[in-house]
Amino acid sequence: MKNEKEKPSIGRFLSRLREFLPTKMLSLLRGAKGNSYLRGIASTLKSSDSPDSMSALALAPYRLIGEKITPLLGLFKDLEQQLPKANMKIAFQAYVAFMVLFSGIAGVVIFALSLALSLVLGAALAIGFGIAFMLGFFCALIVFVGLYAYPSMQVDSRKRTLEEELPYVASHMAVLSRAGLPPERILRSVTSVETTGIRSVAAEEAANIDRDVHFLGLDIISAIERRMKNSPSKKFQDYLDGFVSVARSGGDLTSYFLASAKGFMDSARIAAKQLVETLGGLAETYVSMMVVFPLLIVVMLSIMNMIGGGLGGFSTLFIMQLVTYLAIPTLAAIMLLLLDSVMPPR
Repeated sequence: MKNEKEKPSIGRFLSRLREFLPTKMLSLLRGAKGNSYLRGIASTLKSSDSPDSMSALALAPYRLIGEKITPLLGLFKDLEQQLPKANMKIAFQAYVAFMVLFSGIAGVVIFALSLALSLVLGAALAIGFGIAFMLGFFCALIVFVGLYAYPSMQVDSRKRTLEEELPYVASHMAVLSRAGLPPERILRSVTSVETTGIRSVAAEEAANIDRDVHFLGLDIISAIERRMKNSPSKKFQDYLDGFVSVARSGGDLTSYFLASAKGFMDSARIAAKQLVETLGGLAETYVSMMVVFPLLIVVMLSIMNMIGGGLGGFSTLFIMQLVTYLAIPTLAAIMLLLLDSVMPPR
């Protein structure tokens, strides 16, 4: 086990390399003229800065309880597949240790604070202990479920963004292929399509392939096949699979890229039309549920209050308060969730 902990990883190697190389040297590498290899190294170092900040935090929990949670790893096998697809540079065992330890810490902290607060407020020790235990347990459960679901949420977000970018990435690769660039140079150019302030999942995927070529010594076909297994999008997997098949058979990559770009563009147009129709239906639902329904309820209850009636044993004023402070915010939250589920990432 000690040898496994000391075994260097690519993520740790890149992290130390980024700390060693000054910013000016990286800018010189990215601006190197006539040396595409240096520019590729710089783009790979830049793109390997994962937005996920959990990678560093997970080292301490793994060192503390890494060996003790080994029997629990079989319960989280799905996470082993989700972490690479979410582009989270963290080992499966380390992330499980991170989940277990931090959910436990959150539960203990909430338990201690709740118990202290209940004792300060004058509650009995047994009652305070019971309330504190329930709050600590539910807090630990919420943190654990949130950390467990986070990789899946990242995978879904990356999938939606990547499939939105596919038509433009395929067109970009078709232009470069027509210009005579080899597949390795084409994929390396995709790593630089990321605009400042805008995340590009296609650039992240291309950077992972470029990293495997330059740092692991794989050829471009093997690197693509390796990344296909961890891609969050089935469309992108099929696109790369076609890329590999055409390259191996000696076919025309330019024709393949153009045909793929045309197919992706047609799919994007159909999806845009469907989105407009869906938004139209949601707009009608919003007007009905958030404008017409509250007005009808308020007018009806006001008339019932004037004639001195009630509803189901409850006063009309109480029902109006329920509609105003509970029903309307709940319906608004449901509409926001529906909009978030149908709207594209960008």
